[in-house]
Amino acid sequence: MIPMERLPALCEGSREGAVEGKDDASMKTTEKGKKNKAGSGALSRPAGSAPLWIACRTLLAGHEEEFFYRWKKVADTFQEDDVHDLRVASRRLREGLALFSPCLPAKRSGRVDKEVKKVTRMLGELRNTDEACSFFSALTPQERAHSRHEIEQLLAALKSEREQAHQKLKKELGSLNPKPLQGEFRSLDSRTNLFRNSAVDPFMSMACFAGDAIMERAGTLRELLPRAVQEQDSEAQHLLRIAVKKMRYRLEIIEPLLRRDYQELHGALKGYQDVLGKLHDIDVFCEMVQERLRDGAGREELLRVMAKRRSRLHASFMKKLQSFPIESIGAQARDALRS
Repeated sequence: MIPMERLPALCEGSREGAVEGKDDASMKTTEKGKKNKAGSGALSRPAGSAPLWIACRTLLAGHEEEFFYRWKKVADTFQEDDVHDLRVASRRLREGLALFSPCLPAKRSGRVDKEVKKVTRMLGELRNTDEACSFFSALTPQERAHSRHEIEQLLAALKSEREQAHQKLKKELGSLNPKPLQGEFRSLDSRTNLFRNSAVDPFMSMACFAGDAIMERAGTLRELLPRAVQEQDSEAQHLLRIAVKKMRYRLEIIEPLLRRDYQELHGALKGYQDVLGKLHDIDVFCEMVQERLRDGAGREELLRVMAKRRSRLHASFMKKLQSFPIESIGAQARDALRS
């Protein structure tokens, strides 16, 4: 996440300054909270009024730095929390590339996105086995009563797979050199020229650009919601989960521009992501049970237990829709950019 003060004082930049090619490369800071000279001063006007040509590079650079910082930390520790943080950082960075795609050279940014995605996918197998182990381990004694043997069988296999996934990730990530990708990012930044791009006005305010971008993601949420409220439509719920996650990352990227309501909006999106993520996990785990366990009373009882959990989760999802309608999030975020 990038605090407000990380948008540089160059937000005051004039058209003359832009044409002269002044850049904000020296204004990058790391996720660890270090500040550079230019970024340490107070802004002389609201960050949302920063011109797009400056703000897009500054915001994207911050998430690039966080990604490489998390990558190094995982390479050093391989702790579960660090792996999770790197996966989130990689997804947020990819959303940043999508958000600012009108400002970036398409072919080069596509290559960068593809390389970041490799890291995201590399981390996925370990995350999946971790979540499966946590789910089956957390079943209550009552839920385990008639399928204890089947659950123990699954957990034994999953713990072995987790260790294998850990070793595989350590080997694969250790064999990757981040320097070529860092070079690609430097090249992407140096070749970004909004003044030759007719798709966007480089002098439009970042707040205006961000408002349109948020409403774009909000439109996807509205389209998917009518199907997702149907309890058995797991496909729509899965797609809505992805859409919510992208909306959350987009909100996190533009957070320095919001004048109000960030915590409320972010908390709502995180809540939706959590419940929809758990719904999707149960769907995946049910397939695992069906594929790995033999037919029998224990297997069927375990599936019934999981179906009950899924119904409770969907009821929780419906309750969230009543307390904080998902279709209102986009407009509220856009309004917070304008106020």
